[in-house]
Amino acid sequence: MRPGVVGGVLASLTCGALMLAGANASEYMPITAPGQSGQSSAIEWRMDDLRAIGGHRVTVAGTPRVVDTDLGRAIEFNGTTDGLFLDVNPLAGLSRFTVEVLFSPAADGPPEQRFVHFEEAKTGNRALIELRLLQGPSWCLDTYLRHGEAALTLIDREKTHPAAGWHIAALVYDGKTMTHYVDGVREMTGDVSFSPLGAGTSSIGVRQNRVSWFKGRIHTIRVTPAPLDAARFLRASRPQAESVREGRVIPIWPEGVPGAKPNGGERRVVDGRVYNVREPTLSYVAPEPGGTAGTAVIICPGGGYARLAIANEAAGVAARLHALGVATFILEYRLTEYGHPAPLQDILRAIRFVRSRASDLGIRPDRIGVMGASAGGHVAAAAATLFDAPEGRTGAALDATSARPDFVGLLYPVITMREPFAHLDSRTNLLGANPPESLVSRMSLETQVTKDTPPVFIVHTAEDKSVPLENSVLFYQALRGAGVSAELHLYERGPHGFGMTQGLGPASEWFERLAEWMRAHGWLDESRRNVR
Repeated sequence: MRPGVVGGVLASLTCGALMLAGANASEYMPITAPGQSGQSSAIEWRMDDLRAIGGHRVTVAGTPRVVDTDLGRAIEFNGTTDGLFLDVNPLAGLSRFTVEVLFSPAADGPPEQRFVHFEEAKTGNRALIELRLLQGPSWCLDTYLRHGEAALTLIDREKTHPAAGWHIAALVYDGKTMTHYVDGVREMTGDVSFSPLGAGTSSIGVRQNRVSWFKGRIHTIRVTPAPLDAARFLRASRPQAESVREGRVIPIWPEGVPGAKPNGGERRVVDGRVYNVREPTLSYVAPEPGGTAGTAVIICPGGGYARLAIANEAAGVAARLHALGVATFILEYRLTEYGHPAPLQDILRAIRFVRSRASDLGIRPDRIGVMGASAGGHVAAAAATLFDAPEGRTGAALDATSARPDFVGLLYPVITMREPFAHLDSRTNLLGANPPESLVSRMSLETQVTKDTPPVFIVHTAEDKSVPLENSVLFYQALRGAGVSAELHLYERGPHGFGMTQGLGPASEWFERLAEWMRAHGWLDESRRNVR
């Protein structure tokens, strides 16, 4: 155990983290910093050449590869034997600094991965940027500074991020305090006496003693001789709706959000959950190459219409669908600050947007599904039943595009707004404290099923103490009564919100059942049998 391990506040995952992916490499530019001992301006190492990085000769271990990505070229490491070694220490002489890494971790790498290591020669004084791969699959950042007897580790396993898409890790030292960030969000901080390092060496993709190998891709490493604030980190501007590339955050209302509240406060992230969505967006993750099914899924996170628990279900499901060759879009929809019909408008606009761009994305307009968990399941089920609802239209030209999903997956969904099985927090946040009976009936989605409702796959558990499994039973009965194709899986074990959690017996295998169902309907390639 290294000394100085610091606990901290809870997770800070945000769908906005995915905004960083898919940017043009030219958007990542060096910046000049005030002079001090050592270098006087930032250095930027582009990871696109195995022979030299930043003008320094590279010693290569294993067989890392230069690969093409949506950001341009990057170096890919296999997690077992691949590493790069340089006879230079970019932190030499720096009393204050910022180290940033633009990287994409693989979902199946080793548990401990040290992917940037700067060390003073013959002393053991060093700086490390690492990660821990967790279940989900997700990861947490681990950073470390040591000089002599003074050392500090910053790590919190509850601060998780999806092992999918690009991320930026940043370690900042201001001469007294060490702070680390993921995707511009400050996660942990602590004081440590870290004197300037002398000349030394660097390793990338592995620790310098060749343990703790990294699996994934690294695009850029930047070292700035100043403590930057998050506004000056490596970043990419938000794309316009017409620029759809992997990992990009796409505003779905470029003409203006319906009923926008300009003084409604700021979007915020607390404990890995997104609150007060003001600008609904889609975060796009392209499918793993080689798939030909042309299937896409829009994922609606849950959170009782008060927040969006993106890390818990959406990121894990997206990673599994990615491996099956499915394009995924994680939706940030409006919440209680807007209420009905804003979430319905957002999911229907998202479907219309994806369908209108199907040819550009290489997907089929007749293979666009929606998935949702908990209150996100209510959003997805609303799309299945109210896809042609007048309150879901805004008068935009895109209203002419069909918003009917081709299939729907529901994970412990909120369905009814009627007692005794309603999830009352969701009802209040969506419909208000005292909604009229007509609105309660309208948004009790078991009453809205018709023969035109698309096929539905449903998962629920008897242990769910938040959303009674009768929600799923009521919806299944309505689907069966209307002659709609449906598959219902009720499990004994599994609390509400279990998502991709393992160790729950048959309930933990729900994604395998989903993949089988999708394959049986022709929405997955027959060749993609490995769903783990």
